[in-house]
Amino acid sequence: MARDPEIIVVDPDIDSRTDTAHMLEASDLTVIAESDYGIAAVAVAKESPPDVFLVSMEEPVARALQTIEMITSAAPQAATIVASSLADAGSVRRAMVAGARDYLIKPLKPEDVTRAVYGVLEQEERKRQQAGGELAEPTGRGMVITIFGAKGGIGKTTIATNLATALARMTNSNVVLVDMDTRFGDVAIMMDVAVEHSIADLGRRVDELDRETIKDALTSHHTGVSILPAPLHPTEWRNLTPDHITKIVNLLAQGHDYVVIDTPGTFNEIIAATLELGDIILLMTSMDIASIKDTALALEMLRAAEVSEDKVKLIINHSTSSNSLREEDVERVLEYEVTWRIPHDYHVANSNQLGIPIVIAKPYARVSRAVTEMAHALSGTPRESKGFLERFLGRAS
Repeated sequence: MARDPEIIVVDPDIDSRTDTAHMLEASDLTVIAESDYGIAAVAVAKESPPDVFLVSMEEPVARALQTIEMITSAAPQAATIVASSLADAGSVRRAMVAGARDYLIKPLKPEDVTRAVYGVLEQEERKRQQAGGELAEPTGRGMVITIFGAKGGIGKTTIATNLATALARMTNSNVVLVDMDTRFGDVAIMMDVAVEHSIADLGRRVDELDRETIKDALTSHHTGVSILPAPLHPTEWRNLTPDHITKIVNLLAQGHDYVVIDTPGTFNEIIAATLELGDIILLMTSMDIASIKDTALALEMLRAAEVSEDKVKLIINHSTSSNSLREEDVERVLEYEVTWRIPHDYHVANSNQLGIPIVIAKPYARVSRAVTEMAHALSGTPRESKGFLERFLGRAS
């Protein structure tokens, strides 16, 4: 290659990607852009297609893997190199399956990066000579997060509304919250918005929808979250099919960085479609015995459907101050690791009554901090260090 290779650094941590860009430039490699994950990376790639993407990947890896797939489609002539502190074979394999051409272990060494860049470009040059035909216009796709539980009354809607809010406020991303609760549909109430259009209205004109017209049915919330409410009458769900749901969610994902889906405590064809569409499934359980039993059945169902365990994250919601089981008992009974724990917090009930997400009403409350930590992990953004005021208010909440 006559000119210097052009590189885009993709990393949700601004400080990390700046340091990486400086290191590359010091090694006489040209950095033409830096980007966050998701749709932002696709937009940069389409505007200035590089020779190489250097993508940071850390746990949880779903967002990074999805981004690799998206940029590979958006700039098929470019090669992707992953940089990660995860040195296990499983992480390497998942990155390669997603489209990576090389895998570097952090901390990065300039000579290793240079060698990898020129190595993958030689591989791509050989492949390019065999490539032919026209490629379809690529489209970005945001992360779909499906919140699921096998039992009602365990706080799924509370987590959905607050997680969507935390993602919007924390990452300044486009977030849409979809109420797919076919029984009750309380998202509009908990976010204090009027239902002017619902998902049922979209189903009636699904053939006319595209990624722009679908936005007309969304309700804008002052938190920055767009909301697609459930219909006011449960009977309206009868006209919606799994195909409708698939098209609606896919169109929403093309125009938003995150699609958060709230589901009911039951299982049907529509919920099956949302589980299939989810890049991450947050499987929620409370600490009572009935919920644990139902969650065990839900895990069996997901395994039977061959849903990858990488996608399923188990969440314990301490909805009451008294629990009949310990968390280690839950893990042992379910034979599944708990990823996140939501503490009991008496502020939640007041927040729900006011129609204000608790991450806004009480940002330093225990449950708010837990949801914010979850949002940081799902988005791949680093948790900011706490100042004195936050530490003080956090203990006082």
